[in-house]
Amino acid sequence: MKVIVWTLWCSCMLFFVSAQAQQKIKKGYNFEDGVYTSHLDLKNNTPSFPLYKIPSFDYQLDGEKNLLFLSEVSMAKLSDSELKSLDNIWGLCIKGKPYMKVNPKGKDGAIYFVNYHVLGRVCYLYYPSIEDKEVEMMIYNPYSGNRVGGRKIVNRERVLVKKIMLFETGEIQDCTAENFKKWIEDDERLLNTLSDMTEEELQDKLFKTIKIYNDRHPIFEES
Repeated sequence: MKVIVWTLWCSCMLFFVSAQAQQKIKKGYNFEDGVYTSHLDLKNNTPSFPLYKIPSFDYQLDGEKNLLFLSEVSMAKLSDSELKSLDNIWGLCIKGKPYMKVNPKGKDGAIYFVNYHVLGRVCYLYYPSIEDKEVEMMIYNPYSGNRVGGRKIVNRERVLVKKIMLFETGEIQDCTAENFKKWIEDDERLLNTLSDMTEEELQDKLFKTIKIYNDRHPIFEES
């Protein structure tokens, strides 16, 4: 009997030590610096191209430290490297922080990189973009003030794009309650909580709910 208890105790301790040795993937986790050519580079924490091969690598961050912009010199050096083109870059990691490449609509071909505001099983990120929206312009008689017609025009409006990403697969969707629910079917209790919320409550608490889900379903670095 003592032998069985001792064996079980040792097995539990080995499991505990193994779990302790693995770090949780969350905001603040220190990733390896380098250039990602696919989502797998991020998931496995193995950049395909080291940044030390690019001398004087230059970049800037926006005021919120959410967006990263490469200098023209750095972009040219990356294009001339074995990567061959910026199109082959999925993202990059600088000072332990991963960024995903985005090419927003209406930005005249501008490329920048966005930080993960939430890191975990479900990641959250946001960035500005420009959207074309069709609106109707009214035409009035300048003398009578009466409406005499109208025509459609296209306005370019600045919008904030919000996305969620599954860390395991790299799948990206718009950050909506419906999309999030599809990814958390393994948490019935949280799904029921969301189902009891009004639409206004869902929009207000969705960000917090993503963090709750990640706390309940942590992911760990590859061993």
